[in-house]
Amino acid sequence: MFSKGKLVKLTITAYQDEKFKEQQGEPMEALINPEGYKETFTVKYDEAQPAGNQGNAPKFNKITPGEFTFRLLFDSTGVFSSIDSLDDALNSIADNISAFVPSFLSSDADEVDRGVFDEIEKFKELTISFNGSTHQNNSLIIAWGALIVKCKLTKLDIEYKLFNASGYPIRAVATIGCINTISDEERKALENKQSPDLTHIRYAQAGDTLPLMTYRIYGNPFYYLEVAKANKLQNFRKLKAGQKIIFPPIQKN
Repeated sequence: MFSKGKLVKLTITAYQDEKFKEQQGEPMEALINPEGYKETFTVKYDEAQPAGNQGNAPKFNKITPGEFTFRLLFDSTGVFSSIDSLDDALNSIADNISAFVPSFLSSDADEVDRGVFDEIEKFKELTISFNGSTHQNNSLIIAWGALIVKCKLTKLDIEYKLFNASGYPIRAVATIGCINTISDEERKALENKQSPDLTHIRYAQAGDTLPLMTYRIYGNPFYYLEVAKANKLQNFRKLKAGQKIIFPPIQKN
């Protein structure tokens, strides 16, 4: 029988720089996890054909960076405290729309309930607002279980669903599109086609240890000290989710 572990929430962490060294603000945690996410890759080919040739196989050009799309719920009504997924939440709206009393109705009449307005503004500030020091929007790490993506936000659609008496939104659904990013260092490592033992780059997931990640790459955890040295790791027993680890070619004995 499977045991029910602690619910892991999707988190979005913003960084000012593309090397993910300078964190911007505090990570944002999803109120309710997405019901799923969509990952898209596109393979590009050179389709031009020499004159007189017919039906030649297209020549591979490149694979574009992965694109990710998912939805997040913003809600201040207080009715989703026991719901774990966005799909369940949206179904609950349809089933119980007339059965609940939103928390904003019982608030102090002298106070203006801003609903989810401030939370959405904070989200936009972290993800899509122009950063004056870098002259671009922030880089992001989106982490949720096996999904750890280093990316830039490319599209944000926000649909406002409910409003309070003051006109502030109390429920909204955001559709988020982002594109995977890769540094020049990572790109060169991945494109090192001269060596049969390629340099590998991986990102640690929650609960990963360096020996475990080393085993996945080399089939033997014995090489973890060499990996730690290559990455200049001071504490290799505790890896952060999203931490980049480079696995260099190793001469196996």
